[in-house]
Amino acid sequence: MKNKIIISLFSFLIVPSLFSQPTNSGFAHPLQIDPVAVYTKIRGNASYWDKDYNQVKEINKNINIEGEYKFSESFSVVSSIGRNQYSQTDTAKEVTWDRWNAGIKYGKIFENGSSQFLIGAGLRLYDKKRNSEFRERENPDFYLVRPNFGLGYKYGIFQIMSEFRFQTETNKHGKESSLEEFKRFYQVGIAPSFAIADSVRIFTELEYREPLDRTADKNLRYFNLYPGISMNTESLGTFSFSVLLGVLPKSDNAMDRGIRFSYFYFFDTSP
Repeated sequence: MKNKIIISLFSFLIVPSLFSQPTNSGFAHPLQIDPVAVYTKIRGNASYWDKDYNQVKEINKNINIEGEYKFSESFSVVSSIGRNQYSQTDTAKEVTWDRWNAGIKYGKIFENGSSQFLIGAGLRLYDKKRNSEFRERENPDFYLVRPNFGLGYKYGIFQIMSEFRFQTETNKHGKESSLEEFKRFYQVGIAPSFAIADSVRIFTELEYREPLDRTADKNLRYFNLYPGISMNTESLGTFSFSVLLGVLPKSDNAMDRGIRFSYFYFFDTSP
C-alpha cells in the first residue's frame, strides 16, 4: 500500500511536465546539498560511503529516485523513494526501504543587472523507517522533521548556493518522554560551482553537521568535501559524479569516503 501511494505521488509530480522541453536557465542543481531553488525534475542517485575505525567497518549503499514538481513560479513539492543496504563488522547486512518523505519548497530569484540572487526555504517530513533495527545513527521508530533555509548567487560562469538545515526526531505526540531522547542536529552546506564549458560544470561542495548533543550523538557529526562534475546533454538530461572526502579526523567524522552518481532530467514549466 505504501509503495502504491509513493508511485501515485510521483505520477502527480511528474506527468504534467512530461511533454515539456528541458531548460538551462536559473541556478544549476547542486550535487550534494539540498537546493533551495525550485525545479521540476526527476533525479536518480546511486551512492556509497564507508567508515573504518577501531576495527569496526561500516558500509552503506543506496539507490533512490526523487521527483520535484514546480507548481508556481516560487513553490514546488518534492518526494523520494529508495532502497538502502547497510552493513557493519560482525553483523548481518540490513536491506531496507528509505523513509517515505514529502516536502514543500519556496525559492525566489531576484535579478540585479547581469547577476541573480536566490532566497529559499523548505520543510520536509519523513515517516518511520519500517522494518529496520535501531542503530546509533538514528531511531527507526521516530519520525523526522527537517526545515531548511538558504541563499544563492549567480554571476557569469560562477554560481554558489548555501543551505542551513535543522533536523529533529519526533513521535506522534511531538515531544520527548522520560524514556525517549530525540537526536537533533544542525547542518551547513555550501556549493560553489564554475561552468568550464557550455555543458560542463565543476563543483567544490562542503557540508558540516553538528549534533546538539555532541557526546551522545557523536556518530552524526561530520565535515566533508565533495568535489564533483556535471555534464549536461541537450536531450538526454544531466549526468554527474562526485566523491566524498572527510575533513575531520577519522575519530570525529561520521564517514571516511564515498562516491555518488546522479542523473537529472529537468522539465520546463514556463508558459
